[in-house]
Amino acid sequence: MKVFRSVVKEAYKDLKSLQSYQIFTMEESKPGVVSCRATPSDTVVVQDLRRTYDDICTDAAKLHELFQVHLDKLVPPTPNFEKKRQMYRKVRPYVPKEYLNDPIYDAPNDEEEKIAKTAGQERRKAAAKKKKAAGDAKRGESMGEPDVEEAQANEGGLSTSAAEAKVDTQLRKRARKAQ
Repeated sequence: MKVFRSVVKEAYKDLKSLQSYQIFTMEESKPGVVSCRATPSDTVVVQDLRRTYDDICTDAAKLHELFQVHLDKLVPPTPNFEKKRQMYRKVRPYVPKEYLNDPIYDAPNDEEEKIAKTAGQERRKAAAKKKKAAGDAKRGESMGEPDVEEAQANEGGLSTSAAEAKVDTQLRKRARKAQ
Protein backbone atom coordinates (compact mmCIF):
# COMPACT_ATOMS: atom_id res chain seq x y z
CA MET A 1 0.00 0.00 0.00
CA LYS A 2 2.77 2.42 0.87
CA VAL A 3 4.72 1.84 -2.34
CA PHE A 4 4.53 5.55 -3.12
CA ARG A 5 6.88 6.40 -0.24
CA SER A 6 9.95 4.82 -1.83
CA VAL A 7 9.20 6.52 -5.15
CA VAL A 8 8.66 9.91 -3.55
CA LYS A 9 11.80 9.54 -1.39
CA GLU A 10 13.80 8.77 -4.54
CA ALA A 11 12.54 11.89 -6.31
CA TYR A 12 12.18 14.47 -3.50
CA LYS A 13 13.94 15.62 -0.33
CA ASP A 14 12.14 16.19 2.97
CA LEU A 15 10.68 19.65 3.60
CA LYS A 16 12.78 21.46 6.23
CA SER A 17 10.97 22.96 9.25
CA LEU A 18 7.66 21.54 8.08
CA GLN A 19 5.81 22.22 11.32
CA SER A 20 6.76 25.89 11.41
CA TYR A 21 4.67 26.61 8.29
CA GLN A 22 0.92 26.76 7.81
CA ILE A 23 0.48 27.68 4.13
CA PHE A 24 2.02 25.71 1.26
CA THR A 25 1.70 26.45 -2.46
CA MET A 26 3.06 24.67 -5.52
CA GLU A 27 2.90 25.71 -9.14
CA GLU A 28 2.53 23.32 -12.03
CA SER A 29 5.22 25.22 -13.93
CA LYS A 30 7.74 24.55 -11.10
CA PRO A 31 7.45 20.86 -10.09
CA GLY A 32 9.13 20.11 -6.78
CA VAL A 33 9.35 23.75 -5.66
CA VAL A 34 7.27 24.60 -2.59
CA SER A 35 6.47 28.09 -1.31
CA CYS A 36 5.90 28.11 2.46
CA ARG A 37 4.49 30.71 4.87
CA ALA A 38 3.73 30.67 8.57
CA THR A 39 0.93 33.26 8.17
CA PRO A 40 -0.57 34.98 5.12
CA SER A 41 1.35 38.19 5.90
CA ASP A 42 4.76 36.48 6.33
CA THR A 43 7.44 36.42 3.68
CA VAL A 44 7.49 33.47 1.32
CA VAL A 45 10.18 30.84 1.89
CA VAL A 46 10.87 28.87 -1.29
CA GLN A 47 12.25 25.33 -0.97
CA ASP A 48 13.31 23.20 -3.93
CA LEU A 49 12.60 19.60 -2.92
CA ARG A 50 13.92 17.95 -6.08
CA ARG A 51 16.90 15.70 -5.53
CA THR A 52 20.08 16.47 -7.40
CA TYR A 53 22.26 13.78 -8.94
CA ASP A 54 25.69 14.96 -10.13
CA ASP A 55 24.53 18.59 -9.80
CA ILE A 56 21.54 17.93 -12.09
CA CYS A 57 18.04 18.49 -10.66
CA THR A 58 15.41 15.85 -11.28
CA ASP A 59 13.27 17.14 -14.14
CA ALA A 60 9.52 16.78 -14.65
CA ALA A 61 9.93 14.09 -17.33
CA LYS A 62 11.95 11.89 -14.93
CA LEU A 63 9.36 12.35 -12.17
CA HIS A 64 6.50 11.57 -14.53
CA GLU A 65 8.28 8.39 -15.63
CA LEU A 66 8.92 7.36 -12.01
CA PHE A 67 5.28 7.76 -11.08
CA GLN A 68 4.02 5.96 -14.21
CA VAL A 69 6.32 2.96 -13.77
CA HIS A 70 6.26 2.44 -10.01
CA LEU A 71 2.80 3.50 -8.89
CA ASP A 72 -0.36 1.52 -9.52
CA LYS A 73 -3.62 3.24 -10.35
CA LEU A 74 -5.99 3.40 -7.43
CA VAL A 75 -9.24 1.56 -7.96
CA PRO A 76 -12.34 3.32 -6.70
CA PRO A 77 -13.90 1.73 -3.62
CA THR A 78 -16.92 -0.51 -3.98
CA PRO A 79 -20.19 1.39 -3.63
CA ASN A 80 -21.65 1.43 -0.14
CA PHE A 81 -25.39 1.50 -0.71
CA GLU A 82 -26.11 1.86 2.99
CA LYS A 83 -24.04 5.06 3.06
CA LYS A 84 -25.70 6.29 -0.16
CA ARG A 85 -29.12 5.75 1.41
CA GLN A 86 -28.06 7.62 4.55
CA MET A 87 -26.64 10.53 2.52
CA TYR A 88 -29.90 10.86 0.58
CA ARG A 89 -32.19 10.63 3.60
CA LYS A 90 -30.28 12.47 6.33
CA VAL A 91 -27.75 14.78 4.68
CA ARG A 92 -29.37 15.90 1.43
CA PRO A 93 -32.09 18.02 3.11
CA TYR A 94 -29.35 20.25 4.58
CA VAL A 95 -27.22 20.59 1.43
CA PRO A 96 -27.23 24.02 -0.28
CA LYS A 97 -29.15 24.13 -3.57
CA GLU A 98 -26.07 24.70 -5.72
CA TYR A 99 -24.65 21.31 -4.62
CA LEU A 100 -27.81 19.21 -4.89
CA ASN A 101 -26.92 18.01 -8.40
CA ASP A 102 -23.78 16.27 -7.06
CA PRO A 103 -24.15 12.48 -7.62
CA ILE A 104 -23.18 11.76 -4.01
CA TYR A 105 -26.64 12.99 -2.94
CA ASP A 106 -28.64 11.06 -5.57
CA ALA A 107 -31.48 8.83 -4.45
CA PRO A 108 -30.66 5.12 -4.41
CA ASN A 109 -32.59 3.00 -6.90
CA ASP A 110 -34.84 0.12 -5.76
CA GLU A 111 -32.11 -2.51 -5.99
CA GLU A 112 -29.63 -0.37 -4.03
CA GLU A 113 -32.31 0.38 -1.44
CA LYS A 114 -32.99 -3.34 -1.01
CA ILE A 115 -29.28 -4.13 -0.64
CA ALA A 116 -28.88 -1.31 1.91
CA LYS A 117 -31.83 -2.57 3.98
CA THR A 118 -30.57 -6.16 4.07
CA ALA A 119 -27.03 -5.02 4.93
CA GLY A 120 -28.36 -2.91 7.80
CA GLN A 121 -30.52 -5.74 9.11
CA GLU A 122 -27.63 -8.20 8.95
CA ARG A 123 -25.35 -5.75 10.75
CA ARG A 124 -27.92 -5.18 13.50
CA LYS A 125 -28.53 -8.93 13.91
CA ALA A 126 -24.80 -9.62 14.15
CA ALA A 127 -24.37 -6.87 16.76
CA ALA A 128 -27.30 -8.20 18.82
CA LYS A 129 -25.93 -11.74 18.59
CA LYS A 130 -22.49 -10.57 19.69
CA LYS A 131 -23.99 -8.59 22.58
CA LYS A 132 -26.05 -11.58 23.69
CA ALA A 133 -23.02 -13.89 23.55
CA ALA A 134 -21.02 -11.44 25.68
CA GLY A 135 -23.86 -11.24 28.21
CA ASP A 136 -24.16 -15.03 28.35
CA ALA A 137 -20.43 -15.38 28.89
CA LYS A 138 -20.52 -12.83 31.70
CA ARG A 139 -23.46 -14.58 33.39
CA GLY A 140 -21.68 -17.93 33.01
CA GLU A 141 -18.62 -16.56 34.80
CA SER A 142 -20.66 -15.22 37.71
CA MET A 143 -22.60 -18.48 38.15
CA GLY A 144 -19.54 -20.72 37.87
CA GLU A 145 -17.76 -22.31 40.82
CA PRO A 146 -15.70 -19.91 42.90
CA ASP A 147 -11.93 -20.16 42.84
CA VAL A 148 -10.07 -21.79 45.73
CA GLU A 149 -8.49 -18.45 46.64
CA GLU A 150 -11.90 -16.79 46.65
CA ALA A 151 -13.33 -19.50 48.91
CA GLN A 152 -10.42 -19.14 51.34
CA ALA A 153 -10.86 -15.37 51.40
CA ASN A 154 -14.55 -15.78 52.22
CA GLU A 155 -13.73 -18.20 55.05
CA GLY A 156 -11.33 -15.65 56.51
CA GLY A 157 -14.13 -13.10 56.70
CA LEU A 158 -13.00 -11.09 53.68
CA SER A 159 -15.72 -9.95 51.31
CA THR A 160 -15.42 -10.36 47.55
CA SER A 161 -18.41 -8.57 46.12
CA ALA A 162 -18.74 -4.81 45.90
CA ALA A 163 -21.97 -4.81 47.93
CA GLU A 164 -20.37 -6.77 50.77
CA ALA A 165 -17.36 -4.45 50.76
CA LYS A 166 -19.63 -1.43 51.08
CA VAL A 167 -21.49 -2.99 54.01
CA ASP A 168 -18.17 -3.83 55.70
CA THR A 169 -16.88 -0.26 55.39
CA GLN A 170 -20.16 1.12 56.71
CA LEU A 171 -19.98 -1.18 59.75
CA ARG A 172 -16.37 -0.13 60.44
CA LYS A 173 -17.31 3.57 60.26
CA ARG A 174 -20.20 3.06 62.68
CA ALA A 175 -17.92 1.19 65.09
CA ARG A 176 -15.41 4.07 65.04
CA LYS A 177 -18.15 6.61 65.79
CA ALA A 178 -19.42 4.54 68.71
CA GLN A 179 -15.97 4.54 70.38
